[in-house]
Amino acid sequence: MPFVASLWAMPFLTGADMKVIGLVLAAGAVLFALPALAAGACYTPKQMQAEQLLRLHSELMVITVTCRQASDGASLVPSYTDFTKKNIRMLHNAEQVMIGYYKAHDRGSPVARLDRLRTLLGNEYGQKSADMSAPAFCAAYRNMVPDFDSAPVSAIRDEVRRMEAADRSYEPLCGGDAAKVAKRD
Repeated sequence: MPFVASLWAMPFLTGADMKVIGLVLAAGAVLFALPALAAGACYTPKQMQAEQLLRLHSELMVITVTCRQASDGASLVPSYTDFTKKNIRMLHNAEQVMIGYYKAHDRGSPVARLDRLRTLLGNEYGQKSADMSAPAFCAAYRNMVPDFDSAPVSAIRDEVRRMEAADRSYEPLCGGDAAKVAKRD
């Protein structure tokens, strides 16, 4: 007799016990199925661009916090703040695209999932800095912040497209190359 059927045949279990067991088994089935549902998830081009823009913004934040100064000695904070203010609508739209993605593909709070993405992206670039050493990281990247602060929107979009082709993402592009998917924590 299958395990579940044998539970119903046990005379010492009450109706309330059976309901609890049924709920536990149903929850287990859902939890078992979630990884399979997530494994089939992929980004549309718009979602991929949204993640890459948030990736760029996170990279600029880590550069600002790690390096503090551009190669000319100017503080990076005003450049990062200006970049964020100038591109706030584009950044907000990217966040809304990702929230929509998480509503469609994940259980739980889509805003919490977006926060987790932002944390993962920041941690990726923080780890890159640690792997290179802060002086080497800053020598290589510190001028990105003022460069993107003064860049036109078209240059930012070009960088996002370059990142789509060259960098990793947390989901593959639908119908695209799954080999560039970033490791999930």
